[in-house]
Amino acid sequence: MHEHIILDLCRITRDATQVLNDVPLAIDELRHFSRAGGRTVVEVTNRGLGRDPLALRTVARETGLNVVMGCGWYREPFYDRSVYERTTNEIASEIVADITEGVDGTGIRAGIIGEIGADLHFVSPAEERVLRAAARAHQRTGTTITTHGVRSPVGLAQLDILEDEGIELRRVIIGHCDFYPHPDYHEAVARRGAYVQFDSIGRGFIEWDVRQRLDWVMRLVQKGYLRQILLSHDVCMKPHLRTYGGQGYDFVLSGFVPLLQQAGLDREQIHTLTVENPRRALTGATD
Repeated sequence: MHEHIILDLCRITRDATQVLNDVPLAIDELRHFSRAGGRTVVEVTNRGLGRDPLALRTVARETGLNVVMGCGWYREPFYDRSVYERTTNEIASEIVADITEGVDGTGIRAGIIGEIGADLHFVSPAEERVLRAAARAHQRTGTTITTHGVRSPVGLAQLDILEDEGIELRRVIIGHCDFYPHPDYHEAVARRGAYVQFDSIGRGFIEWDVRQRLDWVMRLVQKGYLRQILLSHDVCMKPHLRTYGGQGYDFVLSGFVPLLQQAGLDREQIHTLTVENPRRALTGATD
């Protein structure tokens, strides 16, 4: 539910490991996911991050996977000047066009709004404009919003802004909840009705990190929030790929699901986490 296949963070971070632009390698890496039973990848690279709709189409065709492409603007260090020169409604119209017409004349349409981010522990004025634009684009298209926020409870501020725009929060995914290691925060997001996304599972494969995420998932399940949990890896660097020694795109299915089973989840609960929750999150279905 939160991955990157083609991505370039390097222009801001100056870290060459944060460039993913090898299409044959991406195809090979994603075949591991397909062999593990995966069928759909939500690819949240959007404007300013090296998004490549044509490359994603090639990946989808060669792997047989559904690839859901993101749109909108990421977080402030990655904004183009045009974000500051346009109104909220103009940015919203750009997002709507990516969803309804296709990106930059390719005819390839986005299927999720995001990832829409906050760079620090607060939402900056420019980031608020983009969040409000995302909300207005959602109102016009019905497309789900997925967010970015790390090492702080900034997801709650994001929910405040989206709710102020009239969004049903069940159509919002708060990303990177596992980067803020406080179960009270995870539960606060769930109480608001949004999806709690743990999306760095197995990325560094430090056993303690994996066990911690397992504990957070089980806590939410025990609190009654099974239907609001989403799982992913957020592959965004070469070292996350199997080729470079990482766990790749399949660890949730091949490594984490067995741990959930050992912790006591049954087949139906696993199906809810890995199939039904993503379906509802993407489509807005309530059943």
